Amino acid sequence: MPILIADERAPGEILISGNTTVFEFNPWEMGSFDPTLYGFAPLRFLGSNFSAGNLPSNQPCISGFDNAGFIMGTSSSLFNQISLNLEMFPQIPSFLRDIIGGILSEVGEDNNDIADYTPNPFFHFNNDTNPSAKDKRLTLVDGGEDLQNIPLHPLIQPVRAVDVIFAIDSSADTVEANGDPNWPNGASLGATFARSQNSSMQNGTAFPSVPDNITFVNLGLNNRPTFFGCDIANLTGPAPLIVYLPNAPYTYRSNTSTFQMEYNNTERNAIIQNGYNVATMGNGTLDAQWPTCVGCAILSRSWNRTGTRVPDVCNQCFRRYCWDGTVNTTTPAPYEPAIKLKLVSVQGGAGQFVPNTLVAVLVAGIVTMLL
Repeated sequence: MPILIADERAPGEILISGNTTVFEFNPWEMGSFDPTLYGFAPLRFLGSNFSAGNLPSNQPCISGFDNAGFIMGTSSSLFNQISLNLEMFPQIPSFLRDIIGGILSEVGEDNNDIADYTPNPFFHFNNDTNPSAKDKRLTLVDGGEDLQNIPLHPLIQPVRAVDVIFAIDSSADTVEANGDPNWPNGASLGATFARSQNSSMQNGTAFPSVPDNITFVNLGLNNRPTFFGCDIANLTGPAPLIVYLPNAPYTYRSNTSTFQMEYNNTERNAIIQNGYNVATMGNGTLDAQWPTCVGCAILSRSWNRTGTRVPDVCNQCFRRYCWDGTVNTTTPAPYEPAIKLKLVSVQGGAGQFVPNTLVAVLVAGIVTMLL
């Protein structure tokens, strides 16, 4: 069942805080479990003029906005992130960065860099806590802008009773000047854990403890599969087992930037192949027991509930892959992960960044929004 997420961004804001209302879209409805809203609207009636959760009897139902492209576009609205990260692109001349930054700032001030849901489906709904209850316009942006780049939030809701989550992390977290950028460092898991500790926002959710970002790098947890939440005695409530699968260079350096705008077919295929190897430990090459360990992770919570003895082979897996609580906060060396298997060659890759393409896309997007 597809579930997409987006963050609410109040008009005029650029940075997204950890307390933002997280919206989810599923095939039937859109809304949020967060206590700020705690409500859902029928997806097929998006565009209808709801008020206080009801459609007035003299108002027609609107349909046709439950379009997959529109919903996916909502969860990809990150023009404000381009504005915030222009300094990451030294290939663009400084005068041009200034021009683009100025244009993007004006776009942001006019609130044209968001996904606009008007009329607001939650107008005058939960007026005391809903930040947009008094606005006819609901403004949403990319679901990873609150650092929860892995969409875990809908899956840890107690009502869904999920046993295990395979958390695939392709975040671009590492930014060391002398290191290899755009690899994950566990920041997304940390953001979800921190939110689960926020009494005003966690709404009964629990999440396994995870270490800090530096520990992730020092212990190599961002370079191989790791299980979090193996010991249910250390959980604050019912929580799924997290099988963390970070992007790592098994057969290709797939740490491309979010803002890379074009890829050729061989580079695309190499990235997909590397993703396959991330999920399968190189088709079992690096650990022949990996398929068994995946099965152990899937069954773990069932064994907890039923008091079933854990098979010895699974205990071996858990000793190998479960985070044991160890931390290491010493300053790490620049992160330079080595290729784990055999490097796949590509023909004429698009490169790390194509400045002219970015400029063209930005200009085209800005012109479109201003028309």
